[in-house]
Amino acid sequence: MALRYDNLGKAEKEAQKKHMAAWGGWMSELMKTDHLEVGYPLKSDGKRIDSDGPHDYHFPDTTEGGFIVIKAESLDQAAEIARSSPIIDNGGYILVRPCGEINQGRP
Repeated sequence: MALRYDNLGKAEKEAQKKHMAAWGGWMSELMKTDHLEVGYPLKSDGKRIDSDGPHDYHFPDTTEGGFIVIKAESLDQAAEIARSSPIIDNGGYILVRPCGEINQGRP
């Protein structure tokens, strides 16, 4: 079973501890090297909003299980940092893309 935030409680205690230790170590390293901007796991139950309004929605296990914004000098550096994420060893993947900038007063 690929561990995700929502199914972590179903895993054996030893697997839970190992998983949390790997993530804690990785996030600590990102903070120590000043690469971590922000990050959170995402729960599977949420809302989908369309022109008819909000509706309960369950995000499938094939969607992203969280997000992390990191500080990097380039897209290649960000990809290299992401390569060391515990999700890779857990059978997952990471999508890396740059953030745009919002300039106040610009059309």
